Amino acid sequence: MLLSFMRIFLFSSWASVFIIPRKLLKRFLPVSILASLLTLIIVFVGTHYDFWKFKGSSKTKILTLLSIVLGAFPVGALWIFRFTFGKFWLYILTNLIQNLIYAFPIITFFEKINFIKYVRFTRFHHLLVSMTISLILYGYQLFIGHSHSE
Repeated sequence: MLLSFMRIFLFSSWASVFIIPRKLLKRFLPVSILASLLTLIIVFVGTHYDFWKFKGSSKTKILTLLSIVLGAFPVGALWIFRFTFGKFWLYILTNLIQNLIYAFPIITFFEKINFIKYVRFTRFHHLLVSMTISLILYGYQLFIGHSHSE
């Protein structure tokens, strides 16, 4: 029951997108899609190499993966870019704080409710990978922003 609630909660984050101005949504949606794609790749690679485990049947595992990849991550990217793009150090600081919160209290909570369990992946690995993705996303947004303005 709690796992179902967590999945619904992660997907429901999309409701917040309706208050982002349409112009900004169109501007930052490509980087949000890239965030989902990169997260999907990392989740599949990590699952293959037993970096983490998901409990349950194949259907349950797929629902858990989709709630992570299509839930809070792309929406979080939209919001972070909405408020920090163009202010690189604020962007880095915001991502660092968000990743620290996710890596420590949130992952600990997820492990307690059997949502996900890190096996061969530490919280330091999480921070390193997440901050690397943040840099890739920022560079991508700079690139597509310049190509649209030319």
